[in-house]
Amino acid sequence: MITRLCRKVSSFFIVHGIIANNDREVYEYSFEILLSTALSFLVIFIIAIASDTFVYTALYFVAFIPLRLIAGGYHAKNHFRCFLILMFTYVAFLLLLSFLPVAFLALSTTFAMTISIILVFLIAPSEDTNKPISNDERVGFRKKSRVTIICYVAAICILLFFVFDARFAFSIALGNLTVALSLIVNKVKNEISRKRYSTNIRKEVVQNETS
Repeated sequence: MITRLCRKVSSFFIVHGIIANNDREVYEYSFEILLSTALSFLVIFIIAIASDTFVYTALYFVAFIPLRLIAGGYHAKNHFRCFLILMFTYVAFLLLLSFLPVAFLALSTTFAMTISIILVFLIAPSEDTNKPISNDERVGFRKKSRVTIICYVAAICILLFFVFDARFAFSIALGNLTVALSLIVNKVKNEISRKRYSTNIRKEVVQNETS
């Protein structure tokens, strides 16, 4: 549905001379990203308002988005899957926020941040196989990822010690943890893709030798 709508928008712009026909694919892809992102955050905004968790939701995504852009992570094959994964992780966050006993929030926050900082230091950056990065970019993103996660840890420590509501720190920790777990998933996905590629190459070599 989103793809069809973006095609119509691109055709409208082409007909009216706003964009060139040669740039259709670029604009269609850009419109898809923009529209799917807008729809995702519109749904999240509605859920946050309805559940009275707007502040916690904002903190969750303040922790999630910057680290995700720098450290990388899992990429879904299409926008619908991306939407479903985002909704699943967000709803899981809300459930934990709502049902986890207050007495366990500080401990859970500490645990989540410990896991996050370990995974970021070990894995980040985790690029998509379709969008490889250079060695220089990898070094740069690694440094930025580590500095970013350390800044979040410092912010969480301040919130835990000086802010009465532990859910503030918990929201940031869960946003970081979501990215950290995404790094693992993407690493496994990339390893499976490399093994499949190597297997296919070996099969082609064998077929060429026997033919």
